[in-house]
Amino acid sequence: MKKLTYPHVLFVAVLILFNFSCSKDKGPLEEQDLMQGEISENPLTMISKDTLRIPIVHYISRNSAGINAVTSEQRIVKIMGDINLNFRSTKIQFFTRNIKFLDNTQWNKEFVKQDDFINNKVLNSFEDDTALNIFYFTKILNRIDGVIEGELGATALFPDQGNNLKLSESAIELENTATVTHEIGHYLGLYHTEETFTDSQGNIELVDGSNCAEAGDKICDTPASPDLNDGNIDEPTCNYIGNETDPAGIPYNPDTLNFMTQWAGADPEGVLCRRRFSQGQADKMISVLENERAYLITR
Repeated sequence: MKKLTYPHVLFVAVLILFNFSCSKDKGPLEEQDLMQGEISENPLTMISKDTLRIPIVHYISRNSAGINAVTSEQRIVKIMGDINLNFRSTKIQFFTRNIKFLDNTQWNKEFVKQDDFINNKVLNSFEDDTALNIFYFTKILNRIDGVIEGELGATALFPDQGNNLKLSESAIELENTATVTHEIGHYLGLYHTEETFTDSQGNIELVDGSNCAEAGDKICDTPASPDLNDGNIDEPTCNYIGNETDPAGIPYNPDTLNFMTQWAGADPEGVLCRRRFSQGQADKMISVLENERAYLITR
């Protein structure tokens, strides 16, 4: 074997030191970005010139002693992967800017939606003004006219309401890959496909699409839809089996696979029925990002 001279030894030592410094352990957020890319089919390779990149700041609820965290940083990695997979057809991409902790024992037990709505925004002081803020709570309560009326799995503020969405434990279960996407849809201006907004004549959305721009969800490539529920959806197939008709007597043929339906069943393999956006919905979200929420865009 050829004997190394002193210059050769010095060169090898420097090379080893350089490699060590370049492969040092990554911090939590660096690891998260790497894992997020792996889980979401490496979205960083899918960026095109017109892709809109949106930062997210995550706030994990804990009690005042800094324990009993609602979720973990590792779980957030999976959530980010789910989001980017679900949005891959929209040219909208999300990345984690930061993960923070919110230490408040009362909020850690339960958070009331209306305490952060319109006039009394209790979470506003924690928010990043240039990111989508996602808060993780154990339980979210709904208060109507001063009375607590049930729980919410998740809730989002529309573009004219504020800059966050809130998730309960049930919304971030491992098998639940669609609820966060659904709420981001609301955050970016989308309504439920079953909405009952009426047109100037007082009609709800008609199956023939004649009033699609001003009634229902106000998106014309999502078909008119009745309320979707366990009674008119065949869960094994995710197919609509109802016999409801619109005001003109035309049978509904709703898109039961749309992310913005209120019904969130699954087929026998556990695949959630909510699994796609329409092009019109993607266009609407991009319009909101380029206008009402332009502060989010990171090129």
